[in-house]
Amino acid sequence: MNFDVIICGAGPAGSTCALALAGSGLKVALIDKQKFPRDKICGDAVAAYVPKVLNSINPKFAEGLTAFQDKYPVNTLRLVAPNEKHIDLEYSEWGFVATRFSWDNYLFELANAQPEVSCYLEHDIKNVLIEKDGVTVNSANGVTFHGKIVVGCDGAHSVVNKKLTDNKVDLAHHSGAVRAYYKGVEDIHNATFELHFLKNVLPGYFWIFPLPNGHANVGLGMPSQTISNKKVNLREALNDVIENEPYIKKRFANAEIVGQVRGYGLPLGSRKVTMSGNRFMLCGDAASLIDPVTGEGIGQAMVSGRYAGWHAVKCIAQSNYSPKFMKQYDAQVYAKFWATHRKRYLFQKVIDNRPWIINAAINAANSNPYCHDLMKKVLIW
Repeated sequence: MNFDVIICGAGPAGSTCALALAGSGLKVALIDKQKFPRDKICGDAVAAYVPKVLNSINPKFAEGLTAFQDKYPVNTLRLVAPNEKHIDLEYSEWGFVATRFSWDNYLFELANAQPEVSCYLEHDIKNVLIEKDGVTVNSANGVTFHGKIVVGCDGAHSVVNKKLTDNKVDLAHHSGAVRAYYKGVEDIHNATFELHFLKNVLPGYFWIFPLPNGHANVGLGMPSQTISNKKVNLREALNDVIENEPYIKKRFANAEIVGQVRGYGLPLGSRKVTMSGNRFMLCGDAASLIDPVTGEGIGQAMVSGRYAGWHAVKCIAQSNYSPKFMKQYDAQVYAKFWATHRKRYLFQKVIDNRPWIINAAINAANSNPYCHDLMKKVLIW
C-alpha cells in the first residue's frame, strides 16, 4: 500500500501528527499495534497548553474539547515535603486529568475522521527500511506499507527508533514508575493534583491525580539508576507508602483498588538523542521527551507530533528528506522543551536523597513571595 506519510503509533503523538497533516492533500497511514480504545500506563495528566496545540492545527479541534467529558479539570499542583508541609502552586490556565483509555481514544477518533488519514489497527510493526526512493514499513501480520517519510510515534519501546537510530537506554536519563487506579481516596482537594516527596522514596515521589467519578490515578516514580542501584521493587514500594505512611494511610483507609498495579518506563528529555534522519522523525516517548521531574509526556508528545506533521509537509513539497533538512524538526522541538527539561533535571539532582532541601524550599516558598514565584518558574510551564 502506498502513502506519502506513514505514522507508526496512534497515541497522542501519532494522532496529533495525523491531525497536523489534515488538509495537506497527502495520503497518511496511521498504524497501531492495538485496537482503540485501549489502556496506556501513565499518570494521565494533560498539560494546560494542550488545547492550544490543537487550536494551532485547527481551531475546530480545540473547540471540540468541550464535548470531551471524561476529564477532571485541575489548575493547582500541591507539593508535599517529607515533613508533611505543603505548598499549592496555581497554574494560570486549566489542565485536566483523564485516563489514557478515554483521552487517547478521543484523539484517535479525531484523527480517524480526517479524509486523508487511513487507520490500520492491530498492525504490530516488525521492520522499517529506509530506501533510496522511500520508506518501507512491514507489519507482523504481513502487510507492507510504502511511503516517502515515516514518523515514529510508537512509544518508549519504539521499533522505528530501534531500527533507524543508535539510541540506547541511559539509566541516568530514565525513570521507572508504577500506577494503579483507586476509588474512594479521601481528602481530594478540588482542582488539585499532588506530588508527595516522601523520605523513603527520594529522589522519586508518590502521586495522587484525581479523576472523574471519585477515582484517582495513584503511583510512584523513581530514577532508573536508583531503582537499579538499590534494587527497588516499585510495586512493593507503592504498597508500602499506601499501607504504612501514616498520613497517606489515613486517606486510603476506605479506598479500593480498581484493576492492577502496572509499571512502565520513562525515557527522559534531559539528554539529546537522535530524533530524525534520512526520511524519518521520532516523536513523544520514542524521542525521549518526558519531563524529568513531573514525568509528564502527553503535551510533549502532542507538540512533537504537530511539528513532525508540519515538517513532513515541507519535506514532501521540497522533495528534501536529507538528515540536514530533518534537523529543522529537531531544532523546533528542542527550542520548545530543552531548556525546561534541563532545568528540571538539575532540580532532580539537587533534591536527590536530600529531604532537608525539599523541606527548606517549601518552607521558604510558603513564607517568601520571591521563593514562591521561583518555585513556580521551575515547576510550572
